[in-house]
Amino acid sequence: MCLRITSVLIAFLLMLCAFIGCGSPTPTETDNESLLELADEVGVNRMMEVIEYLSSPELGGRPTGSPQSAQVEDYLENKLRDIGLDAVGQMGMQGYRQEFQVPPERCFLENPPAPDQPVIAANILGEIPGQASDEMIIITANYDGLGKDVETGDIYPGADYNASGVSSALEIATILSAQDKTPEKTLVFALLGAEECGGYGSQALAEALETRDLKNSVHIINLEGLGAGDGDYMDLWDLKYRKNRPVVKAVDEAASMLDVVLELGGSDPGTSASVFFLYHIPAVTCDWSWFERDEHPDFHLPSDLPERINRTGLLEVTRVVVVATWILGG
Repeated sequence: MCLRITSVLIAFLLMLCAFIGCGSPTPTETDNESLLELADEVGVNRMMEVIEYLSSPELGGRPTGSPQSAQVEDYLENKLRDIGLDAVGQMGMQGYRQEFQVPPERCFLENPPAPDQPVIAANILGEIPGQASDEMIIITANYDGLGKDVETGDIYPGADYNASGVSSALEIATILSAQDKTPEKTLVFALLGAEECGGYGSQALAEALETRDLKNSVHIINLEGLGAGDGDYMDLWDLKYRKNRPVVKAVDEAASMLDVVLELGGSDPGTSASVFFLYHIPAVTCDWSWFERDEHPDFHLPSDLPERINRTGLLEVTRVVVVATWILGG
């Protein structure tokens, strides 16, 4: 009799466990698995193709206002279109280009126009629409370069600064646009022009967000210098700005999940995020290993070539940011 009662009790408990989901992954475990799968989709070879193109001698260091810069703008616009991103309607954009003017004397051009003829530069933007279109996570990276050394004629390829950031932003856009789930927040990918000559692209984007009354409903993750040196950690510069805490928390969570060492720094060495900060727009910058500048030995030098890219850094930062972006906006 006791054996029969015990058997019935065990059967009942097994049925109860099956009903309530005992032994199956918890929602947190399931979410973590899907986030890890996102990270595993990051492809270094795809990113290197972008870096090799942007750093090619034919593009002459892609200075703002040059024919090569116009070629890069077309290339990036086609990339966003091929990925399937939409125009950023909240900013009143019909296409992918946000144009703005730059003083010619600030551009690194061999034959600059007259001072009274401003250079027309452009940010290239696209979005993955979210359910809450007035809330945006914006991934930024600048695509312009320094052109050529005026004395030697050597080209500044700009593989690490900042073709690496552009390649990462495009990779993240490619992965997240392919997800079946519509994100809660709109995910915007903004490739900034005219940053190396004075932060004009970030300023144009900040002014557009301010004009459209969007600056209090966005968070920006800026990508710069993701593939240099022999470092083994990722930087996150948050300017110690209170509004950056949600992004810091998400990046920290993603880094922990992926076993990436994260160094949090309050100061900013002069990235695009510091321009957004002046407009009271929350923005952080992600970098690979910048405790001292000698950890980026090719910074703004002709030796900043694709073959010098630290692929581990490029991979790890992109993996962390794609997961953090989905935590924040997905």
